[in-house]
Amino acid sequence: NQCFECLAIGYSMTPPTIDSHKEDLVIHADETLTITFVGDHPVAAEGAGTPASVHVQRRGVNILECPGEPGRPYCKTLVLTGAKGNDTGYYRCYYRDVKAVIDGTTAATLYVFVRGERSVFYTERQMDACTHPVMIPMLLEDEGMVWDSKRGWSIPRQTLDSRPFLIGIYCEATRQGRHYRSTLYLVQSTGSQVYDFKLYPEDSVELFVEEALTLNCTATVEFNTLVEFQWSYPGKQVCTVGIVHKRNSLSRFTEAVSILTIQSVNVTDTGTYTCSAISVDKKMDLETQVIVYEKPFINLDYRSGPVVEATSGQKSFKLLVNVSAYPRPDIQWYKGDKLISRRPEFNRMRLHQHYNLEIRDVHPEDAGNYTVLLKNTASPLERRLTITLIINVPPQIHEKEIATPSNPYSRGSRQTLICTGYGLPAPNITWQWRAWSPCGLNSTQRRSDSVSDCQNWQDLDSQNTVNKIENIETSVEVVDGRQKVVSRLVIQNASVSVMYKCTANNTVGKDQKLIYFYVTTIPEGFSVELGPSEEPLEQEEVSLSCIADNYTYEQLTWYRLDPQALQDERGKPLELDCRSVHLYADRLDGQLTYQEQSNSWVLEMTIASITLQDEGNYVCEVQNRRSREKHCLRKYISVQALEAPWYRHNPANQTLNISESLLMECDVMGTPSPHLSWFKDNQPLHQMSGLQLQDANRTLSIQRVREEDAGLYTCTACNQRGCADSSAAVTVLGSSDRANLEIMILIGTGVIAVFFWALLILIFCNVNPADIKTGYLSIIMDPGEVPLGEQFEYLPYDSSQWEISMDKLQLGKVLGHGAFGKVIEASIFGISQNNSLDTVAVKMLKEGACASDHKALMSELKILIHIGNHLNVVNLLGACTKPSAPLMVVVEYCKYGNLSNYLRAKREFFLPYRVRTPLTIEDLICYSFQVARGMEFLASRKCIHRDLAARNILLSENNVVKICDFGLARDIYKDPDYVRKGSARLPLKWMAPESIFDKVYTSQSDVWSFGVLLWEIFSLGASPYPGVQIDEDFCKRLKDGTRMRAPETASPEIYGIMLACWQGEPRERPPFQALVDILGDLLQDDRLPDNQTDSGMVLASEEFEMIQHKHRGAKYV
Repeated sequence: NQCFECLAIGYSMTPPTIDSHKEDLVIHADETLTITFVGDHPVAAEGAGTPASVHVQRRGVNILECPGEPGRPYCKTLVLTGAKGNDTGYYRCYYRDVKAVIDGTTAATLYVFVRGERSVFYTERQMDACTHPVMIPMLLEDEGMVWDSKRGWSIPRQTLDSRPFLIGIYCEATRQGRHYRSTLYLVQSTGSQVYDFKLYPEDSVELFVEEALTLNCTATVEFNTLVEFQWSYPGKQVCTVGIVHKRNSLSRFTEAVSILTIQSVNVTDTGTYTCSAISVDKKMDLETQVIVYEKPFINLDYRSGPVVEATSGQKSFKLLVNVSAYPRPDIQWYKGDKLISRRPEFNRMRLHQHYNLEIRDVHPEDAGNYTVLLKNTASPLERRLTITLIINVPPQIHEKEIATPSNPYSRGSRQTLICTGYGLPAPNITWQWRAWSPCGLNSTQRRSDSVSDCQNWQDLDSQNTVNKIENIETSVEVVDGRQKVVSRLVIQNASVSVMYKCTANNTVGKDQKLIYFYVTTIPEGFSVELGPSEEPLEQEEVSLSCIADNYTYEQLTWYRLDPQALQDERGKPLELDCRSVHLYADRLDGQLTYQEQSNSWVLEMTIASITLQDEGNYVCEVQNRRSREKHCLRKYISVQALEAPWYRHNPANQTLNISESLLMECDVMGTPSPHLSWFKDNQPLHQMSGLQLQDANRTLSIQRVREEDAGLYTCTACNQRGCADSSAAVTVLGSSDRANLEIMILIGTGVIAVFFWALLILIFCNVNPADIKTGYLSIIMDPGEVPLGEQFEYLPYDSSQWEISMDKLQLGKVLGHGAFGKVIEASIFGISQNNSLDTVAVKMLKEGACASDHKALMSELKILIHIGNHLNVVNLLGACTKPSAPLMVVVEYCKYGNLSNYLRAKREFFLPYRVRTPLTIEDLICYSFQVARGMEFLASRKCIHRDLAARNILLSENNVVKICDFGLARDIYKDPDYVRKGSARLPLKWMAPESIFDKVYTSQSDVWSFGVLLWEIFSLGASPYPGVQIDEDFCKRLKDGTRMRAPETASPEIYGIMLACWQGEPRERPPFQALVDILGDLLQDDRLPDNQTDSGMVLASEEFEMIQHKHRGAKYV
């Protein structure tokens, strides 16, 4: 039936046909009327009367089956004997199984006129209450009435309603001089519309014995509408039930109410209670369940057993229990012996109405025993149940660096490859190998998973590998605070280039790591660079540069290897010798240039428009100046094929109710990544209030849809290869009245919440500060505890020692300002011992700053008091903290501003030689030494800076530098040094990898930042990582070992200190005490070698030889 209805409404159908090809049929009275209907589907017939009238049910009428026609098998014949005048009217045939009756599509009609009756008037055989215009077949002439020879006179409903005195109408006619009068039609206007029908309470009812039960059945109806109520309930024959009926006339409608009451219920009253409302032409039923209990009870049981398992990374997991209780008990969930509450440690856990506990974003630390406790306030009933939750963690391989073709291994050396896996249960780690060669993937596959697509892997054992394996050791060790499985593959003699793969498996997943084990005889000393990216796009201009130290190498030459040179006829890897590489390769031309700054030669080969045929192995050959030995370095160019946008999944049509959320995704692929745009009904969409475009426009979401949000949504994706689009229709059901009501409720709730929040703030603001205890100072001094900035409320503030009167301060110009605060130059009298007028810097909040900003500045004041004074730290002089005045922190004034701006301004005055000029190399080392001393002092006070950079170093008189933190006076939303990561803006260029990825800040992370500060000092204020886009790829490259090159003015010893500070493992970085000693030695060394023409210092220390050895395989930008 639904299919037929769909066809009728949305598509054309062939209507039934009638054997009479005329629209009108005239017969004489007492004749027999025969009509045959034929159709494609089962048909039915209607008799005389207006269209869509009642089915044929009268005397002398028969509906007979008949044979159909070819292709139209369904047939009905209507036979009417002894036709009378009242049989005049429409006869209709329609498809029986189609609800929509439409002439010309699903139905056909024939008008029949019976001639020969003496009476003029043909009356309806059935009088019905009509809500549509009244149709009376009669001959009448009157103004305002509409005449139809087949239908008669039409009298609109409003005409009757406008004449309340009208109780009946009749018609008169004259034919052949004779007068006729029709039957009198009585007019009665009654209502039949039922607007709403509800049974209260709407949910099931639970009661104790002898309590009262009241059920309210309410129908909202049109005026003058008759409603009859009927109740059905258990024990109807024996139970005494009170039922009251009443009507309430409201301004625009009428409420009909029926109330059922049982004063004292019993257990036998349990069951289904049904209320029926009967109107003119409809009957509506509503029911509810009533449950009567004799006494309170609690039943608690497992839903899935006492032990359940979840997987780390699940968006949501629920601990389910079966509960049956009355009255509703109080519920508490415990993890171990801790009550799960609104504390931050439980902010991912949520208690549901049906007693279940939901854990969102499942983490491994969520594992443990969970206990649910139910208590009944009406009786001393108590039930508890304990569920053990096991969190399974898919394996993860945590190595930070994986060898690539550009990082070779020395032939003949002993190498150890490490694969560290973590997972629950503990993973099993296996090793495999294959011959050295690319996997033969196209660009799309290579991006997705090159490990799984590489074929011909062999299990690793001592018999079938080309490099002799000494052993494979597997152990369980504590790494980064976790027990992890560590597998070490020890290669006794590296001789042939191959590929290794380690795989970590457990019951919930696996992880793999691919290691390109490239073996070469080439010693370190030259490098190969590919630009603008490691995987260039097709048709992109590519530059391949071979860089060799001029002191060691000469005769730079580019070759392209024949792919057949990588393996012999049997497919085994060949051992290529640099002396014979020209036998398997074609020589390429390049442009040779000399770089005086780095004393190196660069042979650059440019491919103007690279193609897929250019993909392959390229070899740079150099010759040792002394030994005349040839050395080679190979670079594999992987070209990404351009690919037009294509949709992995098209958006689906959606039907939503008012106020529901809409989420549409544009799952499109292409190379390069296509640019996405959204359109609604061919009009472009942009992000606005209520409409969010996220993930580079891949996701479109509307939080609360409205009627106007319905339409056709189109996602268009374009790149260099073309455009593609996909559309989906959104249908919004319901009325906007409900949405407006919800909005009003939300606004009212928000206003009430703001009122109570303001009330709480007033209460806390009136708490006496003296009530705050300060007896926890020892916690701050204990290393490894909560950072100092989070414990400021426990630090004391002695107003008698530090408070400064506002009368002594004379504010001057603004030195700096940010989004929430500013620093002002000021003059103060009497702060020094000689009672002179001194210049100071004042930190204060801007107008409109919130309570959290006031709290931050107050915490900085207390931290400065706790840290104490030091020559190389901006020291606290006093503060204004009285409630009647703005909060001010008074610190030392540094007349030359921050070190970054000062160095940039002095670039033209810098000389690298030991000549007394406005700025010398000794000055730069002196600045570095002083910062190291200041940071050594802060570290000794258990203080972590977290934003150490040249912009936070101030220069005072006599070349004294002081560490500060003017974060309050800098607008990080406009400062390009602060990059958005998630919801925060961070100085990523200065941050250590563990701070970026794990949000771990320690004194060793400050050492990393000190290394970047050294680079800023010796580049004379340049911005770190010049020319590098600071994004997620930058963070990954930093984690993989990419480091900055040495600045022009930095000696090898200074650059060695930078590299030591940039060690990937925090424990391998030197502490600030060691940095003070090293820089102090450099500062005291006044000798320069006679043959040295630059500013490099000589450091007779084996430490830097070790540092340089560690970084010989590093990548630089």
